[in-house]
This record gives sequence, structure tokens and C-alpha cells, in this order.
Amino acid sequence: MKRLPTVYLDTSLLSALHYRGGSVDGIYFQAATREWWDTEKRYFRLLASTITENELREGKYGAQAAAIAEVLRLTYLRVTKEVEECSQRYAEVGLVPKDKHADALQLALASVHAVDYLLTWNYAHLANPTTQARLAEWNLQRGLWVPLLVSPETIPRVTLGQSLRRGR
Repeated sequence: MKRLPTVYLDTSLLSALHYRGGSVDGIYFQAATREWWDTEKRYFRLLASTITENELREGKYGAQAAAIAEVLRLTYLRVTKEVEECSQRYAEVGLVPKDKHADALQLALASVHAVDYLLTWNYAHLANPTTQARLAEWNLQRGLWVPLLVSPETIPRVTLGQSLRRGR
């Protein structure tokens, strides 16, 4: 059986998938996420965590129940001691801002569990070239896997004939 590439779905991705607001940015993110979901998700093994679920449960917003139901259908990665320690190091060295604990945990989950892609709309702290380069340098020095930090706009697409990354 062929191993599917793995993709960790960060909270912003599942929020966008079920977005029901009226902002132009939100509508764009929802449409781009839905398009990826409908055409590409079958080529990946989708992963999430209790971190994703807990963030989706915070506050009250439209389609919250649908977003929570979606995450509950996914395979969860375990938040281990190694993941917690890794996330603390990411914050200490400034890979992720210290006040963005959930972002650091989600990045650590993808690294420690050797996930191929971390799929997010979070360009500020995750899916950007600076964070990707710093993550690669830091993780490689410590023998950790380096997940690719991508958005629905930048993840390779099978439907376009692009090759997908397959990890260990």
C-alpha cells in the first residue's frame, strides 16, 4: 500500500473551511480552502490534535459546530513531553512568539511526528519563508524533521501534476 503524504491541519485551516462571515479576506480564505479540500485532500493523510480542537471550541462563531465536527473526524497526533519541550524551545529562540503557545505546539507536533506539511493560513508566524528557513536550520541541527509550512495557495497539487513530498 502506497504511503500518503501527511498534512497537519492547523486551526486556521479548519476555521476557514467553515467560515460564514462577510469579510472579503475571510471569503477568499474559505473559497481557497474549500477548493483545496474538494480537489486535493484525498491525496493526503489528514492530521490534527487536541490543540486544534481546543482552539476551535474557543469563543462563539458561525459554523463552529461544523468546524468541531470536522476536526473530530481526523486522526490526532499526541502532545507528548517531547512535543511540549520542542514547542517551548521554539518560543525561547523566537521561532514563534512567546505569546503564541498554540502555534508553537502545532509546529512542534508537525516536527516531532515527522509530518510532511503543516497547512495553515497563518502567514505571520508559520507559513512564510523566514520561519521556514529558521525552522529548517534549528530542526536540522537537532536531528528533527522539517515539515514544509504551507497554505492552500502554496501546497503542491496533484491535480496540477506536481509531486508531493513524502517523509520518512
